[in-house]
Amino acid sequence: MQQNSKGEYQHTKAILGELVRIETVSGTSTNEIIALIANYCDEPSDATIIAPGPNGTQKNIAFRFGPDVAGGIILSGHTDVVPVQDQKWSHPPFDATERQGRIYGRGTCDMKGFLASMIASVPKLAIADLVRPIWLAFTYDEETGCLGAPYLAKEIVKQASGIEAVIVGEPTEMAVVDQHKGAFVEYVTFHGVSAHSSLPWLGLSANEYAIRFGAMLVALNEEFSQEVPVTEGDRMTTLNLAQIGGGTAHNIISDKCRIMWSLRCAPGQDADTIVRRIRTLAKILEAEMRSFAPEASIEFETVFDVPPLVANPTSPALRLGLGMTGQNAGQSVNYGTEAGVYQKAGLPTIICGPGSIEQAHKPDEWIELEQLDACDRFIEKLIAHQRV
Repeated sequence: MQQNSKGEYQHTKAILGELVRIETVSGTSTNEIIALIANYCDEPSDATIIAPGPNGTQKNIAFRFGPDVAGGIILSGHTDVVPVQDQKWSHPPFDATERQGRIYGRGTCDMKGFLASMIASVPKLAIADLVRPIWLAFTYDEETGCLGAPYLAKEIVKQASGIEAVIVGEPTEMAVVDQHKGAFVEYVTFHGVSAHSSLPWLGLSANEYAIRFGAMLVALNEEFSQEVPVTEGDRMTTLNLAQIGGGTAHNIISDKCRIMWSLRCAPGQDADTIVRRIRTLAKILEAEMRSFAPEASIEFETVFDVPPLVANPTSPALRLGLGMTGQNAGQSVNYGTEAGVYQKAGLPTIICGPGSIEQAHKPDEWIELEQLDACDRFIEKLIAHQRV
């Protein structure tokens, strides 16, 4: 394993251990982890942007190192992790356990490993005599729909001079990614009419219409699956019938049933068009329901709508990333990230970070030590780039 130096490498590992020990499951307060990050970054930095969320217990934060001039680079990562409930771990999930070249623990891969490399670079950033700035940005609640990043992206656009590149450090094994699907999640609630199950003509089953709607989603997903080979899944639009819930007892016609469905739209596809198509299917069912019971209805509730990351061959962020890694072109991935949020705000954005997505969200999540070392060296190259 090639390493920068034992002391620097150990520093990244030690910080990762501190980060993992803070249980930052999505939806919880960010106070403790932001305090830890600020303890490392606040004093050496030249400026800070704080972008709180609406509930008062969560916030995003970004630190600028170097002058307030155009050409800045932003390294961005989310502080939250997915839950560990109902997962069988052989290592303590909120303790960083090193074994055979890996570090185990919730968030080691997705994505506190990248956060640790970011924070470990602070002493170098503080003395680098940068001519263009590097920002370290930390967001909240990415895992539940990129809820925090829009607030930070808005403030960065307002407060930071022209940004050359945003690099979101999701696990790509340090490969440059410039394209991914968006993600749209929605609840559709069917309101029928309750009645005794022995007198079904007096009621209108919300469950039955919800099931019919679910069957339409399944058929549409099958249609999408025929458009490209499964081996090219990054180009396939996919639908997921995620949840169905309705009914109270065997002898009651259900008057309410709720479905959650999700869409991951392939590059080049218009997500809004697909959403309108699906809602039209639901509206057809609603009209039929109202022909039997005028009080019946269907309501839609968007849970979140994460924009895609759209490939741009002329992007300065892509040019920078390819120059750092030696790749000839950017890659695409199936999962969504905050990169689409930054790009939608007008900031050139790519993804490049340590670890493999195959290890994320699973019991005994892990990251290879070699990946952390590669990330440290990548950030060192970015620092050198911003000094000239």
